[in-house]
This record gives sequence, structure tokens and C-alpha cells, in this order.
Amino acid sequence: MNNYYTLIYLNREIKEKITGGFFRFSISPHKDVLHIYIEKEDEISRLIFSANFRETALFCDFYRPPKKSNVINFFEGLEDRKIVDVALADQDRLVSVHFDNGQHLVFKLFSGSPNVFFVEDDTIIDAFKNPEDRKGDAPPSPQAPNFQDEVSPRRNAKNQMTEINPLLPRNLLPHIIEQHDVDEMPPDQVKEFTNALTMPLLEDPHPRVLKTGDFCLWSREWLDIPSEKECESVNDCVAFAYKNAVHLRRLHNKRKDVAEFLERSKHQKEQLIDQLEQADKSLERSDKYEKYGHLLMAHAHEDLPPGTEEIELEDFYEEGAAITIPLKGDKDVAENAEYYYEKAKDAEKSYKKAMQRLPKAKEDLQKLEDLLNEIRSIEHLPDLNSWIKDHKEVLNSFGFGSSDDKQATSPFRKFKEGKFEIWIGKNAKSNDQLTSHAHKEDIWMHARGVSGSHTVIRMGNRKDYPPQKVILKAASYAAYYSKARGMKSAPVMYTKRKYVHKPKGAAPGAVVVRREQVQMVPPMKPESS
Repeated sequence: MNNYYTLIYLNREIKEKITGGFFRFSISPHKDVLHIYIEKEDEISRLIFSANFRETALFCDFYRPPKKSNVINFFEGLEDRKIVDVALADQDRLVSVHFDNGQHLVFKLFSGSPNVFFVEDDTIIDAFKNPEDRKGDAPPSPQAPNFQDEVSPRRNAKNQMTEINPLLPRNLLPHIIEQHDVDEMPPDQVKEFTNALTMPLLEDPHPRVLKTGDFCLWSREWLDIPSEKECESVNDCVAFAYKNAVHLRRLHNKRKDVAEFLERSKHQKEQLIDQLEQADKSLERSDKYEKYGHLLMAHAHEDLPPGTEEIELEDFYEEGAAITIPLKGDKDVAENAEYYYEKAKDAEKSYKKAMQRLPKAKEDLQKLEDLLNEIRSIEHLPDLNSWIKDHKEVLNSFGFGSSDDKQATSPFRKFKEGKFEIWIGKNAKSNDQLTSHAHKEDIWMHARGVSGSHTVIRMGNRKDYPPQKVILKAASYAAYYSKARGMKSAPVMYTKRKYVHKPKGAAPGAVVVRREQVQMVPPMKPESS
């Protein structure tokens, strides 16, 4: 979706669509997604950008009312500015949207960190991702790749082709190579074939989305993979491919969450069944304890020295063989006999309960195996949502969706304090993820001077601080999930997320904090929510 040849056509189509229009506002309705609302000739459309490195995309889409809550606004300084041009960098995946005041947005559509930069006077003044780390930097400049005139004979076919043209869509080349036996060609023929393969990308594009989900500009003559969708415009196919990729990702994630829950439940049932099937040991213990009781009762008239911990008797069940019976030192012989009779009753009860529970446990295990087989065969998100709805009762009976289950599957601990959500890291890796996911206006916390979990108060689109009681409550949680847990009162530092920076090469969880404030709080374990 973000190959250079795709962007050639996409740039032309977006330019025609939005040049002369006005930037009204931009929001991020979801993580890594930016929606820019543009009005032109009384029609509002959206320019959509995905910064997810697995599904990087830029395309125009129809108007859809923006979400009213849990969204973040971006680039407010561009509101009501007129778009005067859209330009693609020479031989690089940088698209710029220029405004009438000289400012522009640069869309970086490559590498592991796609981004949008708000640029003025050749300086980044804001960014969609990690703005505090990029403000004041120069914007990315085009870096044209190196085209080779000759092919290295010892390299494989894919590398030979990308030597001749490094702008080719590399994800599709293995299919091209297999279809046309490129790996059997001598170097000169690989060069000739690569040049011929490039021409339709420039002169005869056939925008389509393949059955594999990939976007493609080649016709089936060049790449004989069936189409999922063929389009009149590149923009329409990119939009379709992106939405399809998002659908598959959401399907995969949601299906994975349910399947992992069912796998955990299945494992627990298997362990339970294994325990219950060993219940005959309880029956063996019952027989042994009853035997101890009978043997001791036969000697109930005898006195023992106080504190006696064992007694050796003749076992009349085993032809008078000696047997040693442990005793309770504070009880006499008769009382010890009664003690063993009670243990025999308890062991027998345990056996009976186990036998009663075993059929239900096996029935539950079969249900879980059936549910797993069903969910693994679901290939569409609406079907998965319907399946979850239809099986809600049985899933709930196993604990799916409970607060304990949500805490187990989430990368962070999550709690609510009034209208505010509090996220708490689980380990060093989770701390890194938490701080990375947090918005620049979120409140970041950590117990001071000791190791512990990063804690974040989610602020939505608010730029102020939450009420003091929310800060105190979240700070007490941060203290609890730290080495300060045993203290009566612990110092907890807090600041805006935008003042927290992770140095390059730093260990997981390590950060540098500026402009922090400190609050003394008693460590407090959160209540489940």
C-alpha cells in the first residue's frame, strides 16, 4: 500500500481531490491512525493516514462523523488553512501537503516508524507520533535509492532485481520470480526482465487487491494471482486493502483473545481432571486412618507420657507385625483414635466429592474443546462477533470477560477512578509499552527512588491535570506496585507523559523524567474493576 509506484498514482489522485480545500480539523480515533477532515466545495472528506508499520497507508475516504469522545486533536494550528498543493518526493516515499501560509505536513510512509510532521520554516513544530522527540528537528529529506547498471551474478534473483530497481514492491517479487522462473535467468536476462517489469508500473497500471490481501499494480499477465477486488483508481484499492488488513488484524486479535482464554480454561480443566482421577488416594488414606483409629482404640486404656509423638503397636490386621503411628502430643490414646476416625471420614468425603465433580469436569473439557474447534474455523469479524454473542452464556460460565480474565490478558493492569482510567505496567517490557502507548497529555507516575511499575492516568483529550483525589489514588497504586510497598508512606513522582523520555539504548523500563512533582502517599492495592 505504500510502495513508491503506488504513491505516484495516489499522490495525483489525492492532489486532485483535496487541493483548493480547507483543513478543518484532525483527530486520532484509534491508536496510530490519523483522520484529517477536509472541506472542498461544500463537501467534506477524510484524508486517512495509518502509522502502523505493518499497514502503513495514506488515502482519501468519504465523510464519516468524528467520534465525540476518547479522541485526540492534532495540528490545530492548521485549522481553516487552504491546501495549495500535494507533492511526492523524487524517488522516495514522502508526501507533502502544502498550505497557503507556507506551512506543510510531511507524511513519512516508510521504515518502522511512519509519522506525520507539521513543518514551518524547514523545522518540525509538531508531529503525530512522539512530538516531543521531534520538535525542532529538520524534516526528513528525500533519499533516492541507488540504481545499479549491472547485476551481481552471485546474488539471488530477488536481490538482483532490486539492484536494478530498488523501488519494486519487494513483498510481491517472490511470486513474480516463481511465475517467470527468474531464478533460472542469467544476469543480463534478469536485468532485461526487471526493466520490462517496471514499465507497466509507470505506463499501464492495473490497481487491484489480491486474494492474499496485497495491493498490486501489475495485471495477471505479470502476476497471476487472483484478485479480491479490481478498482478504477489506486486510492479506492488502497482504501480497500487497508480496511481489509485492519479487519484481519482485529479478527486475529479478537479471535486470539478468546482462543487463549479457552486454552487456559482447557488446561485448568485438564489439571482438575487429573487431580480428581487420583481421588482413590483419598480412599486409601481413609482406610489407613480408620485402621490407625482401631489400633489406638484397642489401647485406649493405656497411659502415655505427655508429649509423646508416636507409638509402636502390634498390627493385628497384619498378623502382629509392628506398626508405628504418629500421635498428637497433646492428646491421649483415645483422643488420638478419635482424631484418626475424623481424618478417615474427611478423606472419604473428599473421595465422594471428587467422584461427583469428575463427570462435570469432563463435560466442561469437551465443551471447551468444541468451542476451540469452532472459533479456529471463523474467518470473518462479523461472524466472530455473532459467535461470541451466541455463546455468551457458556463463555461467561467459564469466566470469559471477568475482571480477573481481563487483567490476565491485558499487557497492563487497568483500573477506574471515577471517569479516569489508570494503567499500570506489569514488568519492564510492559512499562516500556505503557509509556510508549500513553498520550503526551496523560499523567505519568512512578515511585521515587525504587524500582516499580510505570503508572499512567489516561486524560483523553484533556490538557489539564485530573482532580487531586485521582492523583493521590493513582500515586498510591504506583507505590503499591513498587519496592516501596512495605512503607507506611512513599514518595511518588508524577508529570505529563510529554516530559518522560527514554534514552537510546536504555534498559527496558528506564526513562528520564523532567518537571516532576512529588506526592507522599500510603501504598494501596487497587480494588478489581
